[in-house]
Amino acid sequence: LNYNRFDVNNSFDNFMVGESNELAYTAARKICVQSSRYNPLFIYSPVGMGKTHLLNAIGLEINKSKKVMFISAERFMYHFIRSIKNNDMVKFKDFFRRANVFIIDDIQFVGGKEAMQEEFFHTFNTIQQAGGQIVLSSDRPPDSIPTLEDRLRSRFKMGLVTDIQAPDLETRLAILSKKTEENPGGIVVPDEVLQFIAENITENIRELEGAQTRVAAYANLTHAPCPKALAI
Repeated sequence: LNYNRFDVNNSFDNFMVGESNELAYTAARKICVQSSRYNPLFIYSPVGMGKTHLLNAIGLEINKSKKVMFISAERFMYHFIRSIKNNDMVKFKDFFRRANVFIIDDIQFVGGKEAMQEEFFHTFNTIQQAGGQIVLSSDRPPDSIPTLEDRLRSRFKMGLVTDIQAPDLETRLAILSKKTEENPGGIVVPDEVLQFIAENITENIRELEGAQTRVAAYANLTHAPCPKALAI
């Protein structure tokens, strides 16, 4: 499969593990060693908690030995609609269903789209019945996805459903510390600034890292101390 565009920066090695995400992380590592151990693996959390990072890490690891398809639900729908318009559904079905591991991000996007749910249902069944692994992410658990067909909902729940919660203060500080090590130009963000960021941004890892990047960039460009005021 040639579709995947894995981000080498989003691997297991730089995924910060804490109490908030330990179960999801452990399950993700487990299926890389023993495919179909949890099938499907369904990971949910609010935006910015690391779901896509974890899915990407799974793909990076398994792609070394198996055919992996990693795609967002939105892109899946795009290919589906294009194949209908081009009268090329046979090619579409073959392209997606021959994967050994099918990883799909933001599956809540299929809610309310009947034709897409029909196609995904058959894709899901074909891959699973062939012994393939399926990994799904969503911003909510299966029971909370509106207008999702019951047959899909039941399949999403037949494996392991686990969430990623907001990281605690210790994990947030560890994430910021790791991010500081990667700063261009060797800019060191003072501990008191990292503490300030960690205490004030609690619900979104992307925003947490963005605040650290912002103060480090300011210091790098102006050669001035990292200011707390720019953090939030």
